[in-house]
Amino acid sequence: MLILTGFEPFLNFKKNPSWEIAKSIEGKEIKAFRIPVAYNEVKKISGEILEKYRPDAVISLGLADGRAQISIEMVAVNIMDSKKPDNKGFTPRRMRIFEDGKDAYFSTLPVFDIVDEWHKNGIPGYVSYHAGTYVCNALFYSFLYHREKMNIDIPVGFIHLPSSEDMVIGRENRAYVEMKAMEKAVKIAIEVTSRRLSSL
Repeated sequence: MLILTGFEPFLNFKKNPSWEIAKSIEGKEIKAFRIPVAYNEVKKISGEILEKYRPDAVISLGLADGRAQISIEMVAVNIMDSKKPDNKGFTPRRMRIFEDGKDAYFSTLPVFDIVDEWHKNGIPGYVSYHAGTYVCNALFYSFLYHREKMNIDIPVGFIHLPSSEDMVIGRENRAYVEMKAMEKAVKIAIEVTSRRLSSL
């Protein structure tokens, strides 16, 4: 089983394409979770998901409004730092996610293979080396932290999605990628990851 997560809407966004896409792809071998945009909750939920389901892989999705292309993250950092609150009103400043965690963890997805496959299929995307310090990074880091603590050797990673076409209406010069392209990109990421698993 592959776990696919997406986030609920946050801040002033009325929708979050990460959850809409995760929900649309859910199937027999893929279980989707709608994740709250809350630092402390994602720390707990990520561990509970790994403990209960013992999945073969985890791919998390999040919204990166303003990015012009789909980006797959390489590094999760042990920092919570934001000027804007999460959905619970929490605004951390220069705090560690887990005091006993490493300063950073690297994605265990085949990130370069995924980007190469995106490009072969005409999908704009790149490897990003900074997932930010908001809740997206906290979830990404937490999954990798719990993966290590539980000694579960599985692919875990994070994909940031730009705003979709309907989210930029009335917002001049704002970057977006169409929902169909983003959904295809996530399916490709799953396929590439699944091929990697089958070759092990």
